Amino acid sequence: MARPKKKKEEGGGDRWLGTYGDMITLLLAFFVMLYSMSTVDVLKFASFVQGLAVPFGNNSAEGMMPDNSGLLPDHNGLDEQQRAAIDQMVETVTSQQDTERSKQLDEIAEAMQEALEEAGLDALVEQRREARGLVISVGTDDVLFGLGSTEVGPQGREILGAIADILADFPNDVMIEGYTDDLPLARPGYDNWNLSTDRSIAVLKLMVQEHGLSPAKIGATGYGEFRPLVPNTSPANRAKNRRVDIAVLLTEEETA
Repeated sequence: MARPKKKKEEGGGDRWLGTYGDMITLLLAFFVMLYSMSTVDVLKFASFVQGLAVPFGNNSAEGMMPDNSGLLPDHNGLDEQQRAAIDQMVETVTSQQDTERSKQLDEIAEAMQEALEEAGLDALVEQRREARGLVISVGTDDVLFGLGSTEVGPQGREILGAIADILADFPNDVMIEGYTDDLPLARPGYDNWNLSTDRSIAVLKLMVQEHGLSPAKIGATGYGEFRPLVPNTSPANRAKNRRVDIAVLLTEEETA
């Protein structure tokens, strides 16, 4: 006599394990994403939290869903107090980053001064701080170049070598800027723009080709007579305006 066939069990059985596994995988991916964000930039995390406010009604400082009677949040965005808290957090993080970047410039300036003093060249170089970073200024007259020349002289090569050796140890981008006074050149078709640009490029090439400064972090430009340090009203002032500035720029925040 044939045995009666067992009826197939109806219901979920172990099918719930598939859904459960998918949920665990999604949660893991979510927390991995949060962890990766926390190791990159606090500012990005603040933006992430603020972005969740509208679609998920995440309007509390603790990151919990607010109580409401419907599926949608009662109101969009953050209230004034919460926006102020996020703005304060962003301001605090930005201030900390600016402080760290400023300390780095202080370290560069100190190392630069020590190297120039050791070489007996500190009297020929001036350093000043600007909003963009640290500016190292070197006069051109019989220091970097001869009169009207674009070839770096022996003393200029020594100065630039000392500067380049320090800059090579730091990640900051560098901009070489050439300047002249307002007196026209007696060379047809060649003006102060040409002279200032050619001098800045000569400095750049020396630093890259002879001292190993990375070409990826250095650039050059010339401003001619149009950005004087002091008015071109006397021979002494004009001499101050004939210069090459080496601007060590504040490092940019990581964007990745």
